[in-house]
Amino acid sequence: MKQIEKVSIALQPSVYNTFRALNNTVALTLSEYVDNAVQSYLDNKDVILSIYPDFIFEVNIEVDQKSNQIIIRDNAAGIDFVNYQRAFEPANIPLDNTKLNEFGMGMKTASIWLADKWSVRTKALGEEVERFTEFDLHKVIKENKEELIVVETSKEPKLHYTEIVLSNLSHNAPSPYQMDKVRRHLSSIYRVFLRTDEVTIVVNGEKLVAPNYEILDVPFYNASNSNNILWKKEIDFSLGKYKAKGFIAILKTIQNNANGLVLLRRGRVIVGGDEDRFFPNSIFGSPGNFRYKRLFGEIELSGFDVTFNKNGFTDEENLSAFIDALREELRDPNFNLLSQADNYRVKTKEENSKIAEKIIKTQQKEVDKEPLTDKIKKVEDASSNRENIAIEDEKISNADTLGSVEDYFDYDDISYKFQVDLINEDESDALYAVKQEDVKIEGKIISCLICKINLAHPFFNRFEQFRKAGDYQPIIEIFKSFAIAEFHATKKKMQYPSELRTFFNSYIVQ
Repeated sequence: MKQIEKVSIALQPSVYNTFRALNNTVALTLSEYVDNAVQSYLDNKDVILSIYPDFIFEVNIEVDQKSNQIIIRDNAAGIDFVNYQRAFEPANIPLDNTKLNEFGMGMKTASIWLADKWSVRTKALGEEVERFTEFDLHKVIKENKEELIVVETSKEPKLHYTEIVLSNLSHNAPSPYQMDKVRRHLSSIYRVFLRTDEVTIVVNGEKLVAPNYEILDVPFYNASNSNNILWKKEIDFSLGKYKAKGFIAILKTIQNNANGLVLLRRGRVIVGGDEDRFFPNSIFGSPGNFRYKRLFGEIELSGFDVTFNKNGFTDEENLSAFIDALREELRDPNFNLLSQADNYRVKTKEENSKIAEKIIKTQQKEVDKEPLTDKIKKVEDASSNRENIAIEDEKISNADTLGSVEDYFDYDDISYKFQVDLINEDESDALYAVKQEDVKIEGKIISCLICKINLAHPFFNRFEQFRKAGDYQPIIEIFKSFAIAEFHATKKKMQYPSELRTFFNSYIVQ
């Protein structure tokens, strides 16, 4: 076999700086490495499985902020002699560009976007050498390099792997509080592959799971006594060279980030992954309506070209026409998905009327028990005692945490940690408390909004509904919303936003 001593990077080195400014996201950037690995496995699956029948393909991504590194490992077939010579040269399109790694830009642009230095160590299945190459952006620019040195080491032919190490990370690299979002986005992008159980993707030790949502299974909205119908429309039609295959359905229950269309190409999500959901007006209508909240679907498209970083389709005009044609499929009189989404209600007006009647009877008993005027007087007295309020807040703040849930959000270009602590403080009349403090995460200071919910409060003992963990979920969501609302009110410079919480805690204890 011929030896490779150098590889071309055939580009004026100064151009590399422009890669750093590309409009991209962390998940989309990391997906370039996953694309290469998945395609390598698919191309060589038969050979690998013939050697290792129990083989499990895996891509492992480690983001280590402490060592300022990102490491991507896979056990696919490695980069062979032919592909290695073009792998480092930007825009050197693969001989077969009908697959996931179609533009010949992925690894190069992704690595420079994320880091100043990166290296590739790979061993191709069936070859007898491991190859190692390093790229140093500053050195390449300073020395006007157009070639990289390759170090070859003898290895067993059956070995196959690739390891990419990114170091001296750029400002584009993910921070600790972005990692949950990165995992969600990658899970969404590779949902089709993950569902086959042939592809395993692990990010910082956590195995990714494809999103799956339950589909509505009820009678047609105006025929409640008829048989149940699974409200899922299979899509399989074409318009000239353009083809669509997949489904559009109605969610069993409305869920955040579940609605919207996901458009795929070659099994990979291009539009609609995670928070970047796709809501064409001709199908979904205006935001907020029932159809908008309930419809979801996955459509595999062919015939459409995509942007080089695979975050959109380039032929938007024809895509729009195609979506309009898809709408007509959903209006089939024999299975009118749009009509069901528009008109189906979880509870009918008659059902809600019966519920309302029972609620009124229950509430009237509460009114008869203690006049509202007396309650207000008690609250006024309790709220005027600022010293007592401070003591109650301190009890809640110092209470031991039974467990916490963490999330992150951005506001005015500042990142915040949002932490919900469940506590057991039976000596406090406060049902929930909110505070903000600075915390240190992986060496970085970040503001943290903390919502403490007191499970020992009499409110939870007063109602027999609170028996199982799931019973608490709706009320906890309300307190989380109160906490965010208080934070928002503070940022909007509203006077004394915490007063609302003080009054609420005083009223609820009555």
